[in-house]
Amino acid sequence: MTGFGESRERSGEVLCRVELRSVNNRHFKLALRCPDGFLQFESEIEHVLRETITRGSVSLSIRFDRSSSSQAPRINPAAVADYWKQAQALCQDLSVSMPSLDSILNLPGVLDDGAFDSASAQQMWPVVERTVRAAAVHMGEFRRREGESMADELRSQCRAIAAQVDQISVLAPQVIIEFRDKLLQRVNDLVKDLDTRLGPADVLREVALHADRCDITEEITRLRSHLAQFTKLLDDSTSQGRKLDFMCQELFREVNTIGSKSNHVAVAHAAVEAKVCVERMREIVQNVE
Repeated sequence: MTGFGESRERSGEVLCRVELRSVNNRHFKLALRCPDGFLQFESEIEHVLRETITRGSVSLSIRFDRSSSSQAPRINPAAVADYWKQAQALCQDLSVSMPSLDSILNLPGVLDDGAFDSASAQQMWPVVERTVRAAAVHMGEFRRREGESMADELRSQCRAIAAQVDQISVLAPQVIIEFRDKLLQRVNDLVKDLDTRLGPADVLREVALHADRCDITEEITRLRSHLAQFTKLLDDSTSQGRKLDFMCQELFREVNTIGSKSNHVAVAHAAVEAKVCVERMREIVQNVE
């Protein structure tokens, strides 16, 4: 489900910022962006997020802002002295002149740019964990509001389908009557030159066969049952995205069968309207956790 959440917490001169974004996915997938020192906590971060998110593509960004007094890189005197001592000994052995101090300052470990190494990340982890949890709570509130809106729309589509089912139930008995009348009229037109008239009993067998082929009573019953089950899943206290997706498939199957079995224009039109509603539901359910 689409969602967004953010949080921040200050620790000394460092401000930790966490941003969470999620989009629909059949499985849980985490994309983590953070300083290299915190990659060691990826499994812990995923565990925290899974407490509130069961599936979806989640993007998590962790950033750190330092106060102005700590933003400038700092020289590590011990590292400079160690590099200088080694360079002096090497230059004496090779009988070459000593390098300039500028070249020493460019060596690894001389300048501290504020990046987190493994040890400093360990110290900062409790702050990061709290910030991630807070961002997850905020995203949960965002997703809850969006979910309520989606549930209202799904209920509206269920009512629209139920209205079409009621109309189909009224029209279904007329299908056989209209078929009987049309069949009688057609046969009588063919034999009118023979001075013969046929009655309903003469076409009873053909009408009975047609009635069996286009009987949609079971489909209507199952369709109503699926709608009731779908509404019940919407009222569940936990998210039922997978089940709702399956129920949409079942709804579409029953509506499609009704449209194909019933040889009646009005019933076919009602089935098409119901299909449109089911497709709208499927689009929404694809984004439900």
